[in-house]
Amino acid sequence: MAKRLTKKQLKGLFIITLCIIGLVILYFVADHLGWLKIFKSLKELQAYVKGFGAWAPLAFYLIQVLQVIISPIPGNVTALAGGALFGLWPSFLISSLAIITGSIIAFSLARAFGRPLVAKMVGEDITAKYVDTLSSQHKVLLFFMFLLPFFPDDALCLIAGLTGITWPIFIIITVITRPWGLLFSSLVGSGVIQMPMWAWVLIGIGSIAFMTLSYKITPKVEAWLKRRTSRQKHENDTITDVPTNEG
Repeated sequence: MAKRLTKKQLKGLFIITLCIIGLVILYFVADHLGWLKIFKSLKELQAYVKGFGAWAPLAFYLIQVLQVIISPIPGNVTALAGGALFGLWPSFLISSLAIITGSIIAFSLARAFGRPLVAKMVGEDITAKYVDTLSSQHKVLLFFMFLLPFFPDDALCLIAGLTGITWPIFIIITVITRPWGLLFSSLVGSGVIQMPMWAWVLIGIGSIAFMTLSYKITPKVEAWLKRRTSRQKHENDTITDVPTNEG
């Protein structure tokens, strides 16, 4: 017999449901009104955020939170815009807090509504690929996946919610690993790093090469990390099972 939900659980479920309905409505309204087009242009995004005046930092924060959950919004564009609008450290701080918030929201959505919602948001193929790998015994694997540039971080936040990874562990891993990818975009957007056109061309070529290499390397990295975590788990189980001579 299934357990009845407590009043606290029902209240939490109701709040999360309202949040999801609100996000879905917001997405379709934004798409219908053409708001999502501003995210395809750095200048348009800067102008949009700047239009909020004194509330611009809050608007930027909310946009960064949404870009974790709504995949059509590219996070690199928003981070560059933040650097140009607010400077290096304010942009990095706001973006980091927003990414952590968005990651926790994504994790909680998956924890509350399960695999059907995650499969709809990130696709069944990606869900099936990672859900069996990310278990409570593979906390180290999630850490390295967040830290390395080969993996879909936003999707992993949702998929992690389907596993036995606990809230404290997920939050700690997120805080340690996720913000650092924003630092370069904040540096470039704020103008702290200024490069000539030929340097950008080289970066573009390097990025294409890196993406191609990542496509080939990612399965090998996944397999290596999985072997390492499985070996560590086996060693820990062996140590635990060693009989003692007490008594």
